[in-house]
Formats: sequence, structure tokens, C-alpha cells
Amino acid sequence: MKYVSCGYIEHGLDFEHKKLTTCCFTCHSGGGRIDVVNNYHGEPVDWDMVFEQKRKFREAHKAGNITPNCVGCTFLREYDWDDDDYIDRLQFNYWVKCNSRCIYCYAENNKRVFANMVPYNVAPVIEDLANKGYLRDGGEIAFGGGEPTIYPEFDDLVNIFTKNGISNMRVHSSGIKFSSAIENAIKESALNVVVSIDAACPETYRRIKRVDCYDQVMENLKKYAEANTFGYGLMTTKYIIIPHINDNIKEIEGWIQNTRKIGGRWLALDIEDVWYKMNRATISNYYLDLVNYVISRAKDLDMKVELYDRARGLKEGLNLL
Repeated sequence: MKYVSCGYIEHGLDFEHKKLTTCCFTCHSGGGRIDVVNNYHGEPVDWDMVFEQKRKFREAHKAGNITPNCVGCTFLREYDWDDDDYIDRLQFNYWVKCNSRCIYCYAENNKRVFANMVPYNVAPVIEDLANKGYLRDGGEIAFGGGEPTIYPEFDDLVNIFTKNGISNMRVHSSGIKFSSAIENAIKESALNVVVSIDAACPETYRRIKRVDCYDQVMENLKKYAEANTFGYGLMTTKYIIIPHINDNIKEIEGWIQNTRKIGGRWLALDIEDVWYKMNRATISNYYLDLVNYVISRAKDLDMKVELYDRARGLKEGLNLL
């Protein structure tokens, strides 16, 4: 049956700090992140309860009653959704430790809150999901963080997914630590690593990341690009526009050209979250021009560009928070 919904409401789950939610998206007017389990620390998941909640949302959406948390979300679409009970979209955002110190990072800017946060184990839960036949390919498995490559479970999780035929993993990484698990999954055409460089030179990189690792990151990305023999996007460089730091054509063009030099052909673009939320009602066309510039240059250079939430919202005139 065709109705408006999204893949995360229908078949998604997000592992967050101390809770499970349907997704991690919060930039739209509804606010997102519907709670599934509160006070969660890696315990076995009651899948019957999860699917019962999803059935309730599904019936409401069939009747045209969009879940309040989802109102305004860019992922809503009219589609012929199925009624099966399974998970094909997982997000992992329960880990905050990182090997970078990005100036825009929520954990880095709230150290007292996150410094003593104890991560939980999710590999047994994912094994249980797979063993019960509820894990399916077709959606996306996304690792956020913190830095995924320093998760103690990261390699185990990637192996679980590849063993179960999952062909679309996305890892948001600093790129500082080279990961053979990522490299091998790229060779299998099962994983896209996304590294937010945000700069075209070591100086700007140090200012934003507060670590001196630009050359190391670019070398690791070159290795990932070389592992991609399939001709499409299994290694993506990302650029977060940060007003008054990297919001200029020179830096953006340098990022694009440096991506090409290491064999990359896929770009991702976003706008710094806190600034965007504080200025969303008065953002000048200058930033829309920057978004359009990246889109135009990608087309000129036969590259692909993905717009993340805020960049997409600016481009499409959406009412994002």
C-alpha cells in the first residue's frame, strides 16, 4: 500500500547513549528520535515489542496521520511500503570516544557530560537480530560516533554484517586510523566510508580538528580509494561548512580537487549544526550559493555530491530546526 512514511519508522533502529530510538535525525520541525527503549545499556532487545511499536506507527501513517516527531523530515516519502517485521536500517551512535577534537563536536564541547560515559556492547544484540531472521539487506547500516574504528566491537560488527549479506554499510570516520575492516569491506563493495575533512590544507584542518593529521588522513583515504575497484562511491569525502572558518570558494575548491587527486569521486556537504540552528531564519543566500557551487563543480568534474540534512534543507527551502 502506498502511503507517506520513511524507512527508519518502518524498519529502522538507532543505538544511542542510554536509549534506543527509531533514528538519529533531529533537524526537522518534529524533532525526530522517537524513543523505543529508555535506560538502555546493551540488554537483549524484545523484538516483538519493537515491531509492535512499528505496526502502530505504520497504521497511523496509512491513515495519513504522520507521527509528530517525524513532521517536516526530509526522509518522508510516498512509497509502497511492506508490512513485514524486519530491520534493514541500523544506526550506531552510542560511542563518543574519538581521535579527533572537532570544534563543532557535541561531545568535545560537553566533556563533563560525556567523559565518563560508559559504552555498551551491541554485537550480541545484532547477532540475535540476525539469528532470528530479522536482519535484512536493502537499507543502510550506519556507524557514527565518536570514532567507529576505535570501537572495540567495530571489526566484529562489520564481519557480522558481511557474513549476513549486508551490502550497504556507511561508516562516518575521522580517517585518522586506517582500518583493514573498512578496506576489506570496500573491496567487497559492501561499505562506504565517509570522512569529514572540512578543509583543503593542513592549516585549516588543524584549526577545525585540533589535531595535526591532515596528511595522514589523505593517505588513508587514498588507500581506501584504491581498494574501490567498482567505479562508484565507496569512499566519500565530506565538507561541513563552518561560517568564518572554511566558508569560501578557495577552500571548497581545494577540497574538491584534493579529493580527485587521491582517486575520490564522491562528495558530501553539510552546514555546521549549532550555527545553522541559531541562524536558520536569517541565513543569507551566500550559503545557498556555496551549496550550488559544490553541486555545479561536481557536475563539471563528473563527480557525485550528497547533501546532508542542513545543506539539503537550505537547497530545498525546508523548515529544518
